[in-house]
Amino acid sequence: MEAILSKLKAKADIAPDNALLRDTISLLTDLHHNEAITQRVTWDSLIRDFQRLQDQGLWDISEDNEKLLHTLRSLLTTRPSKGSDRTPATGNIPAPSHPASKESFSIIYPDSESAPSPLIPTSDPILLPLELVEILNRTYFHHLLATDPKRVVPPGKSLISMLSGSPKEGDAAKPNLRDKVEDLVHKAFWDEAVESLSNPEPSCQLPRIKSLYQDLLIALTPLLPSQSPVITTLSSPLPPTSSPLDSAVMHLREVVTSLRKRCAPVQDEELDDLLRSLDEPPLRSSRPISLAMLVVDTVKSILRISDIMREQLSQFVLGSMTEQQLQSMISKQAKTKERKDILDIWKCWRIECIWPVWLGDYQPSFQVNGVAAEPQFKWIMRLVLALGSSTPISCQLPTREPQSHENSLPPIFFFSAPALLEIQNYLQALVIAASLRTLIRVPQGAQGNDAMSFMERLWILLNAEIIEEPGSGDTKLVNLADEVVRARQLDGAMLSGEEETRLRAAVARTLNHNDPVFMLLQKRILKALADALRHQRSESKQAGSHTGPPRMQTGQHGKRTEKRARIAIVLNPEEFDAAYDAETPQLTIGRVQGFEDEYLRKVVEEVFVKVDECVRWVEGVWQDVLQLGVVDREYVV
Repeated sequence: MEAILSKLKAKADIAPDNALLRDTISLLTDLHHNEAITQRVTWDSLIRDFQRLQDQGLWDISEDNEKLLHTLRSLLTTRPSKGSDRTPATGNIPAPSHPASKESFSIIYPDSESAPSPLIPTSDPILLPLELVEILNRTYFHHLLATDPKRVVPPGKSLISMLSGSPKEGDAAKPNLRDKVEDLVHKAFWDEAVESLSNPEPSCQLPRIKSLYQDLLIALTPLLPSQSPVITTLSSPLPPTSSPLDSAVMHLREVVTSLRKRCAPVQDEELDDLLRSLDEPPLRSSRPISLAMLVVDTVKSILRISDIMREQLSQFVLGSMTEQQLQSMISKQAKTKERKDILDIWKCWRIECIWPVWLGDYQPSFQVNGVAAEPQFKWIMRLVLALGSSTPISCQLPTREPQSHENSLPPIFFFSAPALLEIQNYLQALVIAASLRTLIRVPQGAQGNDAMSFMERLWILLNAEIIEEPGSGDTKLVNLADEVVRARQLDGAMLSGEEETRLRAAVARTLNHNDPVFMLLQKRILKALADALRHQRSESKQAGSHTGPPRMQTGQHGKRTEKRARIAIVLNPEEFDAAYDAETPQLTIGRVQGFEDEYLRKVVEEVFVKVDECVRWVEGVWQDVLQLGVVDREYVV
């Protein structure tokens, strides 16, 4: 009991305002100090609380937690009530089947130790609970899969390889601790089901049968039509009967027959065996446990076969989709998951308090006019100012005692913060490259080979520092100065020792953030970025009324020349990210004085596109906060 309380209290440090979490801790504390309370607490109600906590990200599925729940269940179900025999609670343990998710596929997350580009490396000393770290890293992995798949998809693999997986060889022969714990919990569940159904009293059998029907309903809903008699039977109240097990056998026969019509031929033999056993149930004169075991074994087999059928159906649908459709579905899932996790961790009230404070800290270093000055684009201007700061961008997790961090972003940017930090470095590198370019002699309007060579070599050094290429080391001032000296010498200038010293000193002076040249070039690039982002959104808003809904279809786009039958798959539009398929005006980048070099212009365009992608992602997840400054609890991504 102390172990489970300590884990919940650790979660309470992260979510002190969660009423369900506080009530659960209070109840378990009372149970720990007063055993008599166990007579008034049912496992059904308690496990529902833990499932709700799990949905809110405050309780995780792990080997240790499964053991703790199993111990807690034993505490509640093995202590007899005084004065009467206590019957086992129904539905005490969640069914071992995996209910069908609302999502048509799931992401295969890598292990914490091997995850590429984790948000919070588990190797670093951290003060956060490991469960929270895993949640954040998984959501960030999903974010990268949607926004920058090249960073997480292995070379030579496609997106679908991240959505489906086959068991590794030898896994079945070498079960790990998690498998053993799951087997233990599953066995306890089915043993309890047999025990409940073996009780000759219908009042004991009916609740357990209803619970099993609910598990079957969840598993079979994706496989059978909504008008199917089986779905109607499983979702309807059980009729009163003196022989619930006989009725259950009849209903299960209907279920197996329906699955037999829809399953792949490879499952026919197993379903035929189930039908034969249901057609010849144990005689009533035999022990009640025989009929109970038949019902339980049949339900187990149906749940297992339904899992296989769902997997086959899911793989068929995924395999028939284009990469664009897969990317759109992944994007929709990632946005939904990102919003949920941020709201669970920060809470609505904290987000609504932080946003206006951050937005109000608005001290532009340059003038904007026209479209760029419109109020609805103020947050974009504020973000551009943060990107132009010499202080690294950050986004802090909430704590009981909030600490002030310079250039800290609001919570809605949490999962985009690493990409924005990289963009901040690129913008600074652009200003450095343009500043150093002023120290070499480049004829006006010329694109000489020497100048191009200088800019390309310079950018290789700066880019290697940003992406932290292996073996690149640290780009030091002397490396940049060497390139400037080299470019001056290639220009035909013979530098004396004194002139080279002055040139190197000019390099150091120019790269100072307070240097007039550096500040001027930085203002120009930031103003160009703000104008491009806002102008594009203004054009997109004007063209919005003329843009039709995105077309979604299975297979290649365009007309098909082949005249052959093709299976058409109807895809649910709600599973796609409408913003992903929507057409947006191209980012227009005007001439930026001081960045006219051909190679530098190309890099400027690439960096601006990166910023635009981050901004559009945040717009797709937090449109309510960006427009109104409040969290709309009914908002759907």
